[in-house]
Amino acid sequence: MLKSCKKIYVSLLSLALLLVWSAVAMAAAPDITADAAIVIDEATGQVLYEKNADKREYPASMTKMMTCILALEKSSPDQLVTVSANAADVECTRLYPGYTLRMADILQQMMMISDNGAATAVGEAVGGDEASFAAMMNAKAQEIGATHTHFVNMNGMPDADHYSTARDMGKIAAYAMHNDAFRRIVGTKAKNIYYIVPQGHTTYCINTNELLDTYEGCTGIKTGWTSAARGCLSAAAKRDGKELIAVVMHSDDDETRFSEAAALLDYGFEQEAELTPSAAGAQAAVAQ
Repeated sequence: MLKSCKKIYVSLLSLALLLVWSAVAMAAAPDITADAAIVIDEATGQVLYEKNADKREYPASMTKMMTCILALEKSSPDQLVTVSANAADVECTRLYPGYTLRMADILQQMMMISDNGAATAVGEAVGGDEASFAAMMNAKAQEIGATHTHFVNMNGMPDADHYSTARDMGKIAAYAMHNDAFRRIVGTKAKNIYYIVPQGHTTYCINTNELLDTYEGCTGIKTGWTSAARGCLSAAAKRDGKELIAVVMHSDDDETRFSEAAALLDYGFEQEAELTPSAAGAQAAVAQ
């Protein structure tokens, strides 16, 4: 009887400690002003934090993560991409009709400086036209498990039928980061892009992801901004063999997306360090 009582006492004490631990972990979660956010383990998909993670949002240029990974899977690095008049006419591009680049180089320009015309040119080169490539993007999203996402263009320009969620963007980011070529592209801080046509023409690209310079262990991946989407960012970082991905959507301003993603990554790494194998996956902070 005494042994039985001791077992019950130990069980109750363990449960109480677990509840206290959970409450402390929840209290330590950062105060995020972004409309939606999530932090996941890149390797396992375990959710460490979420806020409105399934709310529909405009993904802005985070869309280009899907454009890039599809191009890497469906083309070769040396494939030549010639910029069409349609691609050159897109808002926010440094490209002109007839410019020609290797696929590897135009993808670098697209991801590093978020060149919208480059995204359109890539989609046309791989899919034939915008509608066909968007269909490929949507099929890939379903394959990845991003089932609350729908694309209508390659670059993320606002459209009522072009949307995603923080959770889905995290899934797409994690999938893409398993591709070594993708990882190299989004981890590049600065690079000269050399064109085939005009011969000798170059564009110097500085990555729009400021965390590559300011956050310890940052490995990528993609910024986004439109007046409709506001500040967006998917950011990955690795510490002690663990890689996490944070996604923030509809941040108040350009800089807040970086500071809040950094705070979320810090929180995620703290959670990873505190979780035991038995508790892993059981607790995730959910912002109310």
